[in-house]
Amino acid sequence: MSGFRFNGEHINDKFPNLKYVERSTPPPEEVLIKDSVIGMQGDYDFAIALFGERLYENRELTYFFNGKESDDNSKTFNKRLLENWLLQGSYMPLYDDKEPMYYYMARCVGVDLDNDDGILKAPYTITFDAYPFKIKESIEGSPYWDDYDVSDYYQENEFEVNGTTTIQMMNTGTKGIAPEIVLSSQMTITKGNNQFILSAGKHTIEDLRFEIGMNTLNVIGNGTVKFIWHKEVI
Repeated sequence: MSGFRFNGEHINDKFPNLKYVERSTPPPEEVLIKDSVIGMQGDYDFAIALFGERLYENRELTYFFNGKESDDNSKTFNKRLLENWLLQGSYMPLYDDKEPMYYYMARCVGVDLDNDDGILKAPYTITFDAYPFKIKESIEGSPYWDDYDVSDYYQENEFEVNGTTTIQMMNTGTKGIAPEIVLSSQMTITKGNNQFILSAGKHTIEDLRFEIGMNTLNVIGNGTVKFIWHKEVI
């Protein structure tokens, strides 16, 4: 197959007469928050200073297909079927055949039928607006080797805590992530200068993020703690 899966179906299965031509999935444009500072060479990057990482706009994904319809009525009918399938709902996973193991969060914003330029085909352009980062399908710490490639870092994501335990978690993505934390009992988690006293259950705390690189946590309590998150990359 070559194309994408969206809204529960693959375009090759739903529209077998469409032939994939090419795709355009450029990286997202950066949100620049910078200014010159008196006495400093060049500009100061406030995004890094304020948020610790670069910020990005949504990205545009474009797919090009050729249909086999030769008359205008068939072209219009097929275009309407594509629009009814793609132009509904909000952001949802888009699985690109050329991006295995990852998906985009996207919404379709356009289904255009272009001029055939005498080639007796129906050229379709399908455009999506997508979240800046690709999201890995499997969770970090997955026990299955097929969920890993050379860019990944295998690590456990569930730990026994008896008293005080130091835990290190690596984020090999390009964006900081606030993981879901699952606790079997009340525990105290310290990261840097921040301390969190959490009850048994599930928690997602924006101030307790796994930044890019190695993250060190100090956990006090008795029971199990599990960190669930999906890596995000450009």
